Amino acid sequence: MDVLSGAVLQAVLALSAEPDMRLWRRAPLAPFTTIGVGGRGAVLVTVATPEAAARALAILTETRVPWAALGAGSNVVVADSGYTGVILKLDDAFQYVEGPFGSDRLDVDIVVGAAAPLPRVATFLADQGYGGLEFACGVPGTVGGGVAMNAGAHGGCMADVVKAVEVAVPGETGWLSAEDLEWRYRRCTLPREAMVLSVRLSVTPGDREQILTQHRMLQRRRRQTQPRGVRTFGSVFANPPGDVAGRLLEAAGMKGVRRGGAQVSNMHANFLTNVGDATAADVLGLMAMMREAVWRRSGVLLEPEVRVLGAEFPWERGEAERPVPRAGRG
Repeated sequence: MDVLSGAVLQAVLALSAEPDMRLWRRAPLAPFTTIGVGGRGAVLVTVATPEAAARALAILTETRVPWAALGAGSNVVVADSGYTGVILKLDDAFQYVEGPFGSDRLDVDIVVGAAAPLPRVATFLADQGYGGLEFACGVPGTVGGGVAMNAGAHGGCMADVVKAVEVAVPGETGWLSAEDLEWRYRRCTLPREAMVLSVRLSVTPGDREQILTQHRMLQRRRRQTQPRGVRTFGSVFANPPGDVAGRLLEAAGMKGVRRGGAQVSNMHANFLTNVGDATAADVLGLMAMMREAVWRRSGVLLEPEVRVLGAEFPWERGEAERPVPRAGRG
């Protein structure tokens, strides 16, 4: 990736001439993900305004350069060889919360920038005495990423609180009603070539102390059941209908199984951790082992919540998956 392709170079030249954008060539992407693995991006572009995002998408569409939006990187693994397209990222100008705080209405609409960390927004609203986002108090990622994957926990999800989504598409921006979007478990179908800019949420005024108590209870539960202080995704695999991925993985004997620098958590079998020197190949290989183990034990094919940039999952490449080794537990 030292030499940019003709199309990417053309896009870089056009993007460089635009205001409210910053470009980095050969940007290391591992620090922008919570798992902390992977190579470099050909170009990383941050945009500071909605208009800049729309212009960037127009240029990338015109030059036919592949691109990917990156938020907090909590559900992303970048290939060791990196990503040959353009990474788009919202800058700190998209970390905001606007709303008619203090209203006596039963429901209140607020607008949140897509780059705002979801747990921080949930905690801020709780401290203001607004409920409805308690489920998100420990969910990693940004608000925009939370919409794109319909993030959820503890029986709640983004589909429950989103009223509208502001997106950039090539050359323009606009608002979409939540009713016009297709919401599914851990997925929201956005328009093609769209990037989330901000989100209108519906929250409910309530008793501040009760809401904060609920937050503390949910955070305590997460501390007791999920690994902390390590480099990890959120959940690796989505729960299949009628079951729980963590239970299936534990029943398949995957707790503690290690491949290279990647290890399945001893605390929660649906969490994969970087023990310090993992590569993307380690992570993807271990994910394939986890998936194969559950298939052999329970006949269930788990689907990833994680997305991969610059590569495919091993099972999508048709590679043979090995039996889970007996050794190698940490």
